[in-house]
Amino acid sequence: MRKLADFFLFSAIFIGLCAVALCWETNLLLGLKSSHWSLYCFVFGATLLQYNLHYFFKKAHAFKSERQDWSIQNRLTQKILIAAGLLLVILSLFWLEPRHFVVLAVLAILASLYSFPLLPFVNKPLKEFGLLKIGLLSLEWTLVTVWFPADQQGIDMTSYWLVFLRRFLFMFVLCLLFDMRDRELDATNGIRTIPVRMGVSKSYRLADIILLIFVLISLIQLIRTSDFPFFHAMLLSALLTRFVIQLTKKFDNDYIYLAGIDGMMLVQTALVAIGTI
Repeated sequence: MRKLADFFLFSAIFIGLCAVALCWETNLLLGLKSSHWSLYCFVFGATLLQYNLHYFFKKAHAFKSERQDWSIQNRLTQKILIAAGLLLVILSLFWLEPRHFVVLAVLAILASLYSFPLLPFVNKPLKEFGLLKIGLLSLEWTLVTVWFPADQQGIDMTSYWLVFLRRFLFMFVLCLLFDMRDRELDATNGIRTIPVRMGVSKSYRLADIILLIFVLISLIQLIRTSDFPFFHAMLLSALLTRFVIQLTKKFDNDYIYLAGIDGMMLVQTALVAIGTI
């Protein structure tokens, strides 16, 4: 059972499902029909590909983790997952709509700048700049799960931008928690993330403030639409995220982050889906 759980979490299958779920949630929140299967296929395949490539080529470091150990011990499995992700991405491209390729171009540029030192006069990727790292990562997740699935024609643009901003803040909180987990490693490598700059206590306080803003934006959306089920879903999502944040103070391992923190994406989608019943 433990090996199955490790595979599900460390192979990036779970985070891939989280990404697909958030795309579907966007459709529900904006009253859109479900996207074509090729969009979900692309998002899942791209997530599978990116995460496994990252950990396949990531250098082992002194701060050991369950995920790093799994990656080192399962090189063949990761190669298969990388090939599967690439195949899903290529397959989905034949069915995506032309408008999607604009988003893909923007995402490709952001991903390249995030991972590789491509900017002139800058000899390191943007992920090594602490504040840019979390901003770009949160933005990329928001673009993938809001802009990518949403057909903005005929959409209430105020609702769209409220969903976009709220998703960015939600992902920012999740990314901030991962930065807190990695603060010692980042400090050792000279990457001045928010937790490295501000310390753990202030970073937790910042997460609480952002979650409060997240709820306030949901309240604004409630006033505009009178959609109580969606507001309750967002409020409960924020409270559950706050609860898991408290758990990270007691349990510092990959399972609480990959299943608990990342799992908040699935939980939020489930709550929104229940609100549509």
